[in-house]
Amino acid sequence: MFGLRPAFPGGVRLPAVERHDSDALIRQMAFASLLRLPLRQHAGAASVAVVQPGDEVMRGQLLARAEADTAVPLHAPATGRVVRISAQPDGDGAAVGVIELAPAAGDTQEEITGRPLDPARCSPDELLRAIGDAGLVGLGGEAGSTHERLVRARAGGARVVVINGIEGEPGQARVPALLLRHGPDVIQGLRMVLRVLQTERSLLAVESHDGEAAGKLVQTVGADCGLTLRVLPPRYPQGAAGLLLRSLASNGADLNRAEAVVFSLATIAEIGRLLSRGWVMTDQLLTLSGDGLDKPGNYRVPLGTPIAFALAEAGARGDVERVLLGGPMRGKAVAGLERPIVKATTGLVAVAAGSAAGVPEPMACIRCGDCVTACPVQLHPAELGLLARRGENEAMFTDWYLDRCIECGCCSYVCPSHIPLVQMFRAARLQQRRLQRLAGEEVPA
Repeated sequence: MFGLRPAFPGGVRLPAVERHDSDALIRQMAFASLLRLPLRQHAGAASVAVVQPGDEVMRGQLLARAEADTAVPLHAPATGRVVRISAQPDGDGAAVGVIELAPAAGDTQEEITGRPLDPARCSPDELLRAIGDAGLVGLGGEAGSTHERLVRARAGGARVVVINGIEGEPGQARVPALLLRHGPDVIQGLRMVLRVLQTERSLLAVESHDGEAAGKLVQTVGADCGLTLRVLPPRYPQGAAGLLLRSLASNGADLNRAEAVVFSLATIAEIGRLLSRGWVMTDQLLTLSGDGLDKPGNYRVPLGTPIAFALAEAGARGDVERVLLGGPMRGKAVAGLERPIVKATTGLVAVAAGSAAGVPEPMACIRCGDCVTACPVQLHPAELGLLARRGENEAMFTDWYLDRCIECGCCSYVCPSHIPLVQMFRAARLQQRRLQRLAGEEVPA
C-alpha cells in the first residue's frame, strides 16, 4: 500500500516531542543592572532615539520612534536612567545605535496601563495604528514589523488568517504555554487581526503533540472568529510559512493560499495581551533550554537583558561551552554573552562541555545526495557547499539560487560527512549583504 504523498519535498522527522506540565509554565525574569537596547531589534529599519543620556524614563515610555515603514518604535522595559547612546556592533558585521538603560533600584515589573482596546468598539484603522504604536514585530522568527505586515496583507486582499502554532525549533515549548496560559489573549488578538483585515475566516495549525491543548482553546472561541483547527503530523521544518500552507492544503484545509496570511501564535497572543491592556512591547517570551541549565523552561525576559544574565537566572552551570541563539537546528552560536535579548529572540540553548564530543570532524562530500533529498525548498546543498569552499559566492546566488534557502538546517542534519552546510550558507549570505551594503554606500562619480 502506498503512503500519503508528502505535502512538501524534503524535511526531516526529528525525535518525538513529549509534552509535560512544566511546558506550560512561564517565569518572569528579573531586571539586570544594565539593559542594552539596540535601535534595530527586528528585520527592518532602525528606529530613531528621542531620549538623551541622563534622561529619567518610566517603564513603557517611548525611547525611539519609527520613521520608516519597516521600523518599529522602542519603549523602556524598566523605569530608570538612560546611561549612554552609542553605535555598537550588531553581530552581523554592521553597527547599530544602542540605548543603555540602568533600571531604578527597587523598580517593580508592574506594567503602566494605558487605554485598553476592544475590537468590537474600535475601527480597523484604530487597531492597526495601535499595533504599530505598541512596537510589535513577528515573534515566530520572521521578526518584521507587524504593522507593515498587516498593511500589506490588507492591500493584498488577505481573507484568511492562519495562526502558525508549530514550534520553529525542536526543544522550544512556547506553543503549550501560549495555548494554556494565554488562551484569552490568543482569542482577543485574533479578533483584532480579523477586524483589521475585515474578514471572519481563521485557522489554527498545530502538530499532534499540541493538538489536545489547541482543541480546548478552539472550543472556547465563539463563532464570530470562524476559527477551525488543523492538527498536522510532525515534520520539520513544517513551521515555515510557505511550507505550512502547503501542508494545510494537502491535509484537506479549504484554503486559497493566495488569500491567506500567516501569523505566529506568539504574535497573535502578544497583540491580544498588549492591546487589551493598553500596554506596549517591553519583554519577550523565550524558551531557555539545553543541558547546561538547571532551570530550563519558558521565561518572560525584559528586552535588553544580557544573555549572560538570562542564562544565570535559568541556572547556567559552569560547564556551559557554547550558547545558541534560537534552537539546535537554526541557532547561531553567540560570540559574546553581553549581547542583549531583543524582540527577534525566540530562544537560547546552553550546550554543556562534552555534549558535542561524539560528533566527528567534517569530512569530504561523498555525493550521496542526502542533503538534496532533505532540502524542503529543492536546492542543491552539496553543490552549494563546494562553491562555498571555493569562495565562489556570486555563483551560489546567480546559478544555484542560495537566496531561496530558509536556513532550516536539514542539509547539515542528514549529512553523513558532518559538513556544516547551513553555517557555510549563512556565512555566504552575510558576505553578500556586506557587499550590497558597501555598494549602496558608494558615491557615484
